[in-house]
Amino acid sequence: MAYIKFSILFLLLISGAQAQSRFSSKSCLDSYYKMRMIQKGPLFGLMKHEFVINKKQCNLTVTYRKYFPREWKIDVCREPVHIKVTSATGVDVAKKTNECINNDKSRDTGDFCSQYFDLIDVIQDEGLIFAEGDRDNLSSDHGKTFCTYLLLRRYLLDSVVFSRYTDVPEIFEGKPMTPVKVEPAPVITPVPAEPVKN
Repeated sequence: MAYIKFSILFLLLISGAQAQSRFSSKSCLDSYYKMRMIQKGPLFGLMKHEFVINKKQCNLTVTYRKYFPREWKIDVCREPVHIKVTSATGVDVAKKTNECINNDKSRDTGDFCSQYFDLIDVIQDEGLIFAEGDRDNLSSDHGKTFCTYLLLRRYLLDSVVFSRYTDVPEIFEGKPMTPVKVEPAPVITPVPAEPVKN
């Protein structure tokens, strides 16, 4: 009987030691990783969609190739808040000048905001949806994509400039990534029944 109790206790201790907690804001910022995913695309899967995240501490490079490659380079430790975009037409630098989500939940259509929403759409559609693994574990593809997503939200949307030499602001807080439109519920007014005549 004592053997069974100690065996159960031993198993609980081992399983508790193997359980991992969510990565921290600091570990996300300081991490180095490269993540690459290839999905089947149009023409019966002959054309591939390639999604790559390359992160070296503050420097993030997100590359997406559907038909033509497009690359976003972001340094989350550099002011002013900006995005460098390389595409078939060359290199463009989009600097943040105003908020991307207005008070009425509509999207700003300026150059920076359109690049931001394009980048976030690619990360959500190609990365967060298809990446495998636990989103809270930085060694999984999903965790790497989620870390990138959170850092970009705080830097690009909330204008938080990070530093590796000071306390790292919390990345799990902040504004929602995309505007959420809530439709008001329809108002149903009861119609009084007509009296029945005999």
